[in-house]
Amino acid sequence: MNKRIFVIVSLILAQMLIFSFSSAKAQFFPPPVKSVPLPTGSGARALGQGGAFIAVADDATAASWNPAGLIQLEKPEASIVGAFMQTDQDFSVTDPNQDFGKGLNEEDVSRWDVNFLSVAYPFRLLRKNFVAAINYHQIYDFHADISFDQTEIDILPPPALVINQDINFKSSGGVGALSPGIAVLLMPKLTFGMTVNIYDDEYFGSHGWTESVSSLGSGIFSGGPVTSSFNQKTSSRDYHGVNISTGVLWDVWEKEDKLLTFGAVYHSPYTARFDQHMNASSTQSFPLDGIVNENEFSQTSRMKMDWPMTIGLGLGFRHSDALSFSFDATWTDWSEWVQKAKATSINSTRIDVPTDNSRPLGGSEHADIDDTYAVRFGTEYLMFRKKEVVAFRGGLFYEPRPSMGAATGVNPNGSIEFSGDPTDVWGFSLGAGLTTKRYSLDAAYQFRYIRDMEGGDVGLGGTQIDAIENMFLTSLIVYF
Repeated sequence: MNKRIFVIVSLILAQMLIFSFSSAKAQFFPPPVKSVPLPTGSGARALGQGGAFIAVADDATAASWNPAGLIQLEKPEASIVGAFMQTDQDFSVTDPNQDFGKGLNEEDVSRWDVNFLSVAYPFRLLRKNFVAAINYHQIYDFHADISFDQTEIDILPPPALVINQDINFKSSGGVGALSPGIAVLLMPKLTFGMTVNIYDDEYFGSHGWTESVSSLGSGIFSGGPVTSSFNQKTSSRDYHGVNISTGVLWDVWEKEDKLLTFGAVYHSPYTARFDQHMNASSTQSFPLDGIVNENEFSQTSRMKMDWPMTIGLGLGFRHSDALSFSFDATWTDWSEWVQKAKATSINSTRIDVPTDNSRPLGGSEHADIDDTYAVRFGTEYLMFRKKEVVAFRGGLFYEPRPSMGAATGVNPNGSIEFSGDPTDVWGFSLGAGLTTKRYSLDAAYQFRYIRDMEGGDVGLGGTQIDAIENMFLTSLIVYF
């Protein structure tokens, strides 16, 4: 018992080194800004149809949408998809008591990533048709870039403080999966498929993310000048986890060239484990007193994050050989999205102090987060030529994102309560493709509009964010 009390006290004292000083206040430090995982989706063809692909799933990206669709691949093939993503964010301050300065206005961030890679091979076994594939697909993106000024004025209790800080936050990285999968034709009109999604940063080195916060400040403290600087870098690495995606594809009705298909997919929940390394340094200078405070702090924590399950249903209708439509509805159990941190070392001293479960979104440890329900609609029109097929695609979608929502009050224990309402995300997409006997080339553009996202989700309470996301995708499939 005495040892445990000593460890806890040591942890608290060590953390106080980075968040307070003997001659200053906590306002010297920037707010705890953080990034949130942004979904990306897989494939130019699927996203060109608004992501309504569960009951279509007729290319290698079926491994991520509905693995049963792999059965529709008739030849061995290899594919690659590249994506360019650009985000514009417009911040507005909703709490008059918050002063984020003129800098917190519009932010822009862009990046390029490999969206999808795959190799697929059809074969027969025990008189049944199979298709096996191995794929890599990006799932979440953590890129962010936020800069702003913040002025803090605090006269009670003494000593008085007025300080302005220039703050910059950057985040990069993401989470993807290496996914071997297989589909089998159980009956002439019914297919079953499964992929095993392996999240491990040994593959492509892209599983993990890094966040950095820096600030420079100057002002008046206790009647004299003060300057400050702060730098913190947090890296989440060694990300490991496994889940399973299973799906079915059923040809419900067929007449001449018309076809109605039904698809269903289940992505199982899973627990990811990763290490989080945080290094921080700060300096505060009081010229009149000849005092300079310099502090360094490091902490390593073993993290567990419970990701939710998703269930999706889809319908596909082929009106003719040239024209088809698709519709998807998905549910994600975000209410089960939690994380747990266990500090394992502070300033290179090994400890073992667990903490309570918390939400991966910023601002509150126990905020309720509502589940999300998404709907997507897509269409495709084919033009048949002598040696190639030209495709035109379009789609509309509503796919909200998890959020703590707006603050609704204070509960009896003094912590803030939040509504848990999701953030509305609306969008559309356009796409085109060219298919020949040897290859298929596709391109797509997807537009997302995010309205009234609560700034508390990224650690900037008292603000709201409107954002526009643009994604451009190109894919190449080679048939063998």
